[in-house]
Amino acid sequence: MSAFRTDIDREALGWLVRVNDTAFEAWEDWDVWMAADARHAEAYWRLAEAEDDAVEALKAAPAPGVRRVMPRRAFALPRRSAIAAAVAVLAVGGAWIGWSQRAQPWIIETAPGETRTVTLDDGSQVSLAGGTRLVLDRKHPRDVDLEAGRALFEVEHNAARPFVVQVADATLTDLGTTFDVTRLADGARVSVSEGIVRVDMQNATETLNAGDGALATSAGIQRREVSTEEVAAWREGRLSYTGESLSIVAQDLSRALNRPITVSPSVANRRFSGSLTATTEAADQRARLARLLGVSVVEDGEGWRLEP
Repeated sequence: MSAFRTDIDREALGWLVRVNDTAFEAWEDWDVWMAADARHAEAYWRLAEAEDDAVEALKAAPAPGVRRVMPRRAFALPRRSAIAAAVAVLAVGGAWIGWSQRAQPWIIETAPGETRTVTLDDGSQVSLAGGTRLVLDRKHPRDVDLEAGRALFEVEHNAARPFVVQVADATLTDLGTTFDVTRLADGARVSVSEGIVRVDMQNATETLNAGDGALATSAGIQRREVSTEEVAAWREGRLSYTGESLSIVAQDLSRALNRPITVSPSVANRRFSGSLTATTEAADQRARLARLLGVSVVEDGEGWRLEP
């Protein structure tokens, strides 16, 4: 029996080979093909799972010129092994071993000022603020690396497969949750509106419940209280704070307003409580920020600078 039941299997194999090429960039086309027919995803992941069989078979293969004698019955491969063997042949021998061990990166990015919401394969949703870069591995879609920016995670809980977010030196593990994460210049900010999140760093661990937040920086994990109603407010253009430093407020504003905003060291640690909007015109925004933050907002090249 042929290892390929339909043309879909052949198409799936073609995508599998392309996706594992480090130069592959056609993720949108891949997504369209996967979503076009439920059989596409079934065939693709069936072949992807067969990779391990192929790798092990190649590792066990005799050296060139060495003939292995085995009973004739050994050639009656089960269907899955037949698929693996077919994949191995088309992957051109030994190159397949390194090929199959590579990650299958899925990079989601937003420009400064842009927001976007994506649904992951497991049903979890991620909302990305402006200037955000999220890296996932298609083989392990519940492992996420927040390399830059801010994201709100609404996770489909699965006790057998925890949802893990790596951000700076902190590892966040979902225990059934909706939570917001920001990559800061010196670590990460976490706010939980539903469920539980465990925050792990090299020498510290904290468990956050709804209404809890934390700054995870080089100084350790600093717990704080947050308003559950305001955790996701940034998606509507509203940034809300309770005793936040201006250095962090400026980072949020840079993403939301699509302009670099820096802070004078003399006011960087000044605390701000209140709400800021990111939907007004630049001239009005600048004047409003000066009033609300109690600072001068001066032109600084292409951006603004907060000064006393």
